[in-house]
Amino acid sequence: MPAAGATTGGAADGDIVVLRGDSLWTIAARHLGANATQEQISAEWHRWWSANMDVIGHDPNMILPGQRLTPPSGP
Repeated sequence: MPAAGATTGGAADGDIVVLRGDSLWTIAARHLGANATQEQISAEWHRWWSANMDVIGHDPNMILPGQRLTPPSGP
């Protein structure tokens, strides 16, 4: 079993599956890499929410284990 906060599944298509302990902040931070600044992560999690609002809904703090999220497109 993967550790809390790890992402699994969807490797072939680039999607990630939300696991227990994940947040949009941690997902965005992992996506950006270890050298990302707080400002970059803050902007990126908003992009993740916008790209996946149909899955997440109106509250970005309510992502659920098992949800499949697609990385935002573009820079």
